[in-house]
Amino acid sequence: MMRDRRRQPQDRGIVEIGRHASHLGGKGAGCEPVNPPPAGEVAVRRTDGGVLAGNEPPSLEYPSTSYAGPPPPPGEDFHPCRFRLPRLSGVTMRTDQSWRWAVPTVIAVAIALWLGWVGYIASDDGLYYFGAVKWVDNPPYAGVDHWTTRFPVVLSFAAAIAIFGKGLAAFHAMSLGWFAALLVTVGLTAKRIGGATAGWIAVMLTGTMPVLATFASIVNCDMAELVFVLGGIALLPVGRDDMRKGFAAGISFGLAFLSRETAILPLVGLLPIFLCGKPVGRRALIAAGFGFLAVQGAEALFQWIVTGDPLHRYGLAINHDDKMDRAANAEGNFLLHPAIDPLLVLLINDDFALLFWLLIPATIARPWRHLRGRAQSRLLILGAMAVAAFFVVGALVHELVLNPRYFVLAAVTAAIVVALWLVRLRPMMRAAVLVALVGANFAALSLANRHPHWSAEILVETAQAHSAQAVFTDKTTYDRALLPLRFAGVRNVQVGAPTAGSLYVCGPCDDAPGDAITPIAPPPTAIGTLFGVIGLDGKLPGGVRRRLMAPGDAAEVRTIR
Repeated sequence: MMRDRRRQPQDRGIVEIGRHASHLGGKGAGCEPVNPPPAGEVAVRRTDGGVLAGNEPPSLEYPSTSYAGPPPPPGEDFHPCRFRLPRLSGVTMRTDQSWRWAVPTVIAVAIALWLGWVGYIASDDGLYYFGAVKWVDNPPYAGVDHWTTRFPVVLSFAAAIAIFGKGLAAFHAMSLGWFAALLVTVGLTAKRIGGATAGWIAVMLTGTMPVLATFASIVNCDMAELVFVLGGIALLPVGRDDMRKGFAAGISFGLAFLSRETAILPLVGLLPIFLCGKPVGRRALIAAGFGFLAVQGAEALFQWIVTGDPLHRYGLAINHDDKMDRAANAEGNFLLHPAIDPLLVLLINDDFALLFWLLIPATIARPWRHLRGRAQSRLLILGAMAVAAFFVVGALVHELVLNPRYFVLAAVTAAIVVALWLVRLRPMMRAAVLVALVGANFAALSLANRHPHWSAEILVETAQAHSAQAVFTDKTTYDRALLPLRFAGVRNVQVGAPTAGSLYVCGPCDDAPGDAITPIAPPPTAIGTLFGVIGLDGKLPGGVRRRLMAPGDAAEVRTIR
């Protein structure tokens, strides 16, 4: 007589599925290692009592890494360490295939780097280089300005110079090294929250994000700051009051603050968590505070020993900039009213493309509902800190420029939430959304001017091509080309009134000496190059054509008679 299975007591024990673990054994369950599992079988372990233990974490195609359901029907083969998937009707489980995302992710990030590559821009990167060289040539160096006192950035740059020498190779190693560290940190953070596939998607979205892909080729402090902030969040003991981990998290937050002072802004998001006492215990957060202060205390002690002023760095930082005005905020941003301008920076800005627009349906879908408790808590902490930083930057509109770089924590958080949403979509829909997101990032990168200081580049090329002839230029152009000229070993460039028989490089060249010649336009943008290849550049409207085909000021090489 057949038994009614619906009336049988159901064992709701949770079973986690993962790739083959070479030493999957039971504690008191009499299980034997599955090495390798027979064809059609998958190594499993229970999590409802710690009966089984393995040496690698479980993983599935989707964020949820557990299955709570009944055991196989009576009479079917079932082993406490493995079971046959074909015989478990009504349940579809797969081994981890997330590694297949590695190739498209690497390709997408490589394309983004190629499209957005700028390199040395003679701005903050030159100041970081100055501080790093001081540490290489004559350590210790206390710093003389806002940039050379950002020690995690300067010291890592000094390490790159010590390895690759004083040249552009050290610049590239520095910028790409921190960019790679950021992608690894984002990937591990997303994987810890939503699984390996979510991790790969988050890396793809972060690595192709225009604001980050462009600065991956420029020495900056953003990457280091974000790496340490995410590292601190990862170290916070969720669900426990572990003071040692809290202290370690505080050290990471302290290093983020040393990398750039804006790292203090997301820490405001920890205040409501401290008041609630969860998901991180109050003692752990107090320990984090002591870890943060330990880093600042060590830096103050260093400054006291070297300069006699323990607050040397803070004095430089406070006097760094004057009050910001609305004109400064308007550079590259679409603004309407101070109350909504920070939101407009996220939604209408080529630095983020479609990311924050796709965050809207992702938030409506609430993909965090399918996460386990600790994963939800980690996403909550990340979201709280990102939201806090967003609102504080908006409130400090007269102290901070509405620079998209100040919103990168919010952007990375958005990328992780969108990744959690995408892994739950059907494959075709997921692919379509990813193509739209990454394609929009590529399009935004393709519009960028990759030669912001074109006249300085022409100066270096001209000086190298006419090494036996004196080349003159204006002071601004000379300062921007100073390091590339030094790296190239060129010594025939001077600033001042040109002499007869010399060359003069300028751009723009209003009232410049010498005979005017045909200007040398900067290379077209990537999209402009595409239009030129297919022969449609001549059909573009005048303003659009200039923006795509000649995105910056032209340069001239004039002969002085």
